Amino acid sequence: MKIAVTLNIQVYFYILFAILQSEGTHNKKKNADIIYNLLQKLGWKNINDVEYIKYRNENIYPDKIFNTRVTLYNCDKFIRQATIFLGCSYIHDLDVMFFILFKFREHCFELLKSDIIRAHKCTVALLAKMIEIVPMAKIMEGALNAIEQYHNKPMKPQNRIHFILSNVLTHLKKNENLKKLIPLNIDKASINAALFRIEDMLSKSILELEEDVRYCKLITLDLCSLWKLWNTEFNTLEFQRKYQELFIFFNDQINDLIVTTICNKYIELGFKFDLNTSQTFLPTPQPNDNQNITQNSINFIEHNNNVNAMKNILQKYIAQHSLINLMQPNNEVDKHEEIKKEGVLICIEIQNKNTAQ
Repeated sequence: MKIAVTLNIQVYFYILFAILQSEGTHNKKKNADIIYNLLQKLGWKNINDVEYIKYRNENIYPDKIFNTRVTLYNCDKFIRQATIFLGCSYIHDLDVMFFILFKFREHCFELLKSDIIRAHKCTVALLAKMIEIVPMAKIMEGALNAIEQYHNKPMKPQNRIHFILSNVLTHLKKNENLKKLIPLNIDKASINAALFRIEDMLSKSILELEEDVRYCKLITLDLCSLWKLWNTEFNTLEFQRKYQELFIFFNDQINDLIVTTICNKYIELGFKFDLNTSQTFLPTPQPNDNQNITQNSINFIEHNNNVNAMKNILQKYIAQHSLINLMQPNNEVDKHEEIKKEGVLICIEIQNKNTAQ
């Protein structure tokens, strides 16, 4: 009889232990305030490419993430949901970017059949654009990690295989190795080899991206319609005698996408970047921040100042991977490209339009 009672006590103890473990220990109020402050930035609610996310076999819609008070008891849950939501939105942008890069590569390959000089220029531009994606990938990774670090039990690096976009962003950072191909020899074999290497890197990235889509229900993206729209836009430019190479047009589309992503899904979301350490961090809310959030009022002057500051910091960071620094010494860089490298300036224009509305 005593043995049975002892066994029952042990069973109840293990059940209680299992329940406590499944619920998890609560987080800190300070962390909850930081996460809540982050998720109340208007930029989060402006993200419209994610219908819902999948979290613990449940479909979580954006309203539930942004319209619920974050407390020390539910903080860990909101950290994971916000990370998945942002990761899903990044997946949407990366999907478009990979599509453009594949079209870019196909165009360079077609040029190689008839004009080796134009094919060379096209391939060098494509290589440079692949390399310029590296800082964007690091910024994306920094944003996701900055949220995750406030979790009561943050994922360890060795377990990041289950962390959304971990494999994709790690692979994209390897694009930096493409610098070894520049300067690129002007011969068919060298250009062909570079294009096949790019194709291999893109294919692997797309396969890894498909693994992470299982966490997301994205707004339907019709890439065929997007391609028709770009064709129409390019043909319109030619009709207006604003002729440019198709690969320059591709370059501009990617550049605009990078700028918009960093603007709308990093700066506007409230992330901060330390240029000295190349690390992303979340701002600590001021004592009156919660009151401002409750009243749904925003100090636009302060916000614009923050956007300006972050724009300048990230512009310097991205400039380290500038196309200008990768071109061959004997090639003159088109002033058009120099202007496009000031792309992060568009952040201010976008912000001013949003503020005016």
